[in-house]
Amino acid sequence: MSDGELCYLSIHDLAGRTRRREVSPVEVVAAHLRRIEALNPALSAFLTVTGDRALEEARGAEAEIAAGHWRGPLHGIPYGVKDIIETAGVRTTHGSSFFRDHVPAEDADCIVRLRRAGAILLGKTLTHEFASAATTVNPHYGTAHNPWKLDRITGGSSGGSAAAVAAGLCPLALGSDTGGSIRNPAALCGIVGLKPTHGRVSLAGVCPNVLTFDHLGPMTRTARDAALALQALAGYDPRDGTSRDVPVPDYTANWERGVRGLRLVLCPDFYTHAEVDAAVERAFQDAVRVFQDLGAKVETVPFAHGGRFHEVFRAIAGPEYAEFHRPFFEKNPDGYGADVRERLAWSFEITGDQYVRGLREREMLRRETAAFFRGVDALLLPSMPSTAPPIATLKARVNGKEHEGTWIHRPFLSSHNLTGCPAVSLPMGFDAEGLPLSLQLVGPEWSEARILAISHAYEEATPETRIRRPTL
Repeated sequence: MSDGELCYLSIHDLAGRTRRREVSPVEVVAAHLRRIEALNPALSAFLTVTGDRALEEARGAEAEIAAGHWRGPLHGIPYGVKDIIETAGVRTTHGSSFFRDHVPAEDADCIVRLRRAGAILLGKTLTHEFASAATTVNPHYGTAHNPWKLDRITGGSSGGSAAAVAAGLCPLALGSDTGGSIRNPAALCGIVGLKPTHGRVSLAGVCPNVLTFDHLGPMTRTARDAALALQALAGYDPRDGTSRDVPVPDYTANWERGVRGLRLVLCPDFYTHAEVDAAVERAFQDAVRVFQDLGAKVETVPFAHGGRFHEVFRAIAGPEYAEFHRPFFEKNPDGYGADVRERLAWSFEITGDQYVRGLREREMLRRETAAFFRGVDALLLPSMPSTAPPIATLKARVNGKEHEGTWIHRPFLSSHNLTGCPAVSLPMGFDAEGLPLSLQLVGPEWSEARILAISHAYEEATPETRIRRPTL
């Protein structure tokens, strides 16, 4: 099997092959390291590669499996980690100048859990500075390039993770999502990105952005792989003040039932009827018909409160973001890139009164969203209104008109950070230029298993959305 073939196998497939000893973890890791060496100079997906360590761990995994001690589907599986997540002994820059030489002494909780599952760290993936925006154009460490078209952004802030998974540099990468930073790059790079329920995956050891809205989750090439990764990542962590002690289900149980009889809803009110490109709209309507053909009940329903999300998000995000950054900014404002300084400027201006009112309003919006989801299995909507903008301009094109591409995701993605509801982006085809288009599913709190099962049913019915690969 060639490196290209091996590096595009799913986690599910790799797990079966390694368990049956048809392929060894050493072969798997070595193939991915060769691919990183060949392609990463053009992509800038990985900032730091831990090749020697990865091969040593792969040899250990191979010995364990040979001795009959298979830990589960992530045993021997290589993965990448967004560079805001602490990794013991491995430089963790947070994408910033302030942490250029930072080497943590301890792993983040998510890394501990992945190691326990037998997964093997390949290295740290490029992030937007302090995970602060949606382009992964980083003034300190470079720009992540979209594997589908190298002159396009990956999205962000988990852009390096998305590019790495899409290009076959790893089958799994971790990302964080405060306003869309997993789902945005997953959408623009044509992969699956899962934002679990707020509190489902520990944030201990992750550089904070806006703790009220921060989520950690997997980025993979299939919904099943996202479920397998979440199985290892999910669970209560008493060290994390946002973590919630809720039972963890089997995320791939009863997937064979499909979607027949499920109630799926459309609700443009949730994204304030923001304009989407015609190519996105056509693909979205095709996706809706797929669900109807599979037996789901699809209907359009209203939501009276969609227009309130943006201002409430801003009122809370600004002060929480500013609180972490104020000491760094006061010491050295020039240590930040221009776009992050701009975000800090408006964040510093939001008053304590506005913040308190935002917290109250958020609680009401969460209650109203919970009421919306009663009797609903999932909300369907586009992940993004357009394909990836060019790096040179950062201008997104929607029906021939240019828009600022940095924040165009906000109406489609950020409300689900405010509510804390789980959401997943997955491929739904390509536009005329061959750039990926993306479908988003959102469910009520703790419904990750359901939205992943629905996503899996869609993938099984539309293999053409996943067969194509970037040409690199």
